[in-house]
Amino acid sequence: MPQHRVHRAHIRAMDEFDGRRIEDRMHYCCVPNGCERMYSDPVISDDPGDAVRVICNNERCNQAMWMHSDCFAMWEDHVLTYLRSCGRARSWSEKQRLQNLWTKKGYDLAYKACDCKCGKGHIRKDLDYIPPQSDERKQHKKNKAKMNMVRQQVPSKNHVSHEEHMRARSNSNAGLFQHDLFSPKNMPRPQLRVRTSSFGSTGSSPPSSAGTPPVTPGAGAGKKSQFDFFLDPEQAATGNMFLRRMDYRAFNVLPRHQQNPYHIKMEDEGPYGNDEIRCFVLSNLSSNKVTVVRCVCCSVDLPVFDRYPLIDGTFFLSPMRYNTDLQVLSDHRHLYLNAVCMRCLQGSNAVRCQACKKQWSGETLILGTMYTYDIFAPMPCCAFRMTCKGCRRPILDPGVVLNFYSDYSKLFECPSCKRRDYHFIKPLSDVFICK
Repeated sequence: MPQHRVHRAHIRAMDEFDGRRIEDRMHYCCVPNGCERMYSDPVISDDPGDAVRVICNNERCNQAMWMHSDCFAMWEDHVLTYLRSCGRARSWSEKQRLQNLWTKKGYDLAYKACDCKCGKGHIRKDLDYIPPQSDERKQHKKNKAKMNMVRQQVPSKNHVSHEEHMRARSNSNAGLFQHDLFSPKNMPRPQLRVRTSSFGSTGSSPPSSAGTPPVTPGAGAGKKSQFDFFLDPEQAATGNMFLRRMDYRAFNVLPRHQQNPYHIKMEDEGPYGNDEIRCFVLSNLSSNKVTVVRCVCCSVDLPVFDRYPLIDGTFFLSPMRYNTDLQVLSDHRHLYLNAVCMRCLQGSNAVRCQACKKQWSGETLILGTMYTYDIFAPMPCCAFRMTCKGCRRPILDPGVVLNFYSDYSKLFECPSCKRRDYHFIKPLSDVFICK
């Protein structure tokens, strides 16, 4: 029998043993602008390597499945270039554009640059896909486990410091991968961190731990201590009034596709400990001795944490005083620092418009951070929410949409009564029905 026939028979036997043909497991790179090695380097679904999984919104599409990692990177840069010129994305930072690109918040703006090769749909990165572990990575874990067993049997002088260093590196990488976000190995260690002196845009500074004696609440002979607002004696000793988040179990109520760093703020934007938003929030809260805030919708208490995610929800600034007296100075304006819990943002606690009964949703907002505008004002659902606070006549013509979400939190002059006010920001009791 000829050699090539023996080889084909062997492949056919392997396919029958596996139950699937090789053609069913082999896919070609579907990058829209074409791939030079599409046929010479197909992707095998059983072992895709570093290939990226993509999906098409056309149910009958037979083109979109996989892209080579380098092809996907070049195509993603093309989509990001398009996103930079789209509406509200123009005011985002590069990191925000990259974080929001494949979520609903960014993809709704950039989908026109994501045409599929099938010609009838648009493709996007599959965020639910978890790449399988390669054999090398599995073997590396086995070798690492053996090394740990040897270290336990033969103690050394640097053993403890080395283990502490490895744990610190593991904690610093928490949240970088979607499937490792809630892994126990990436949970922060149960200890309090001494906060460094930093300041936000208000110019006020949080209490520094430098030179602070270990004073406990109520210390002294009947004299009230300046540290009585701390949550426990250990926090008073370190000078840190905010909680340290021990795990991320609170976010398990989110859908699976939202349990990732794209939807949850996990790390600082700037150098370690110098993030402008985090410093702004914590410095204002600490100067007012506030460690717990309330949701403006359901009034549930939300403890504040010293690192991202700051709360189990999100902060936002507004000229409207909802249920807080915490006034801050931002961009030379006096605004109120408000908060909404995660359940109200996700729609578990229904917040509906009184006029059209449409439910308000904040599920596209990033959790654990702060927005510099009123999150209830953008994208009014009906004409009732676009009326003047005084004469109740329309402020804008029907169909007019402002360029940025923050524009709805600015002062407008009513064309009818000439009243100048924040017309799109109204008390929740006047606009919504909160259950």
